[in-house]
Amino acid sequence: MRRMIGVITALMMSQAAATAEPHQMDLDVPSTTVAATVQINVKPSKGAVLLYTGPSYDKPIRFPGPSSTRVLPTSSRTVRIELVEGAKSFRVKILGRIDGLDGSKIEPPSR
Repeated sequence: MRRMIGVITALMMSQAAATAEPHQMDLDVPSTTVAATVQINVKPSKGAVLLYTGPSYDKPIRFPGPSSTRVLPTSSRTVRIELVEGAKSFRVKILGRIDGLDGSKIEPPSR
C-alpha cells in the first residue's frame, strides 16, 4: 500500500512539473498587422503549445509538435504561450502577415 501511494505521488509530481506557467511574448510583426501566419516548432515532438491571442486570452489555439502552422488574428502583438503535454521548448517563426489599411494608402480611381 505504501509503495502504491509513493508511485501515485511521483506520477502526480512529474505531471505537475511538465506543466509550465504561461508566459507572454511579442510577435515580430508591425502593429498594423491584423493576421499572421505562424509556425511553431515544439520539442520534444510529442508536446504541444497553447497560444492565446487577444485582450482576454480566453480561447487557446493549439500547436501540436513537432511543427504546426496556423493563421492567427492579431488584435495585439502580445501573445501568451503555454507549454503542454510534456513540451519543454518551442520556436516561433512568422511565415507571413496581413496588414490593415490606415486610409492613407487608398487612392480614388482615375477617370
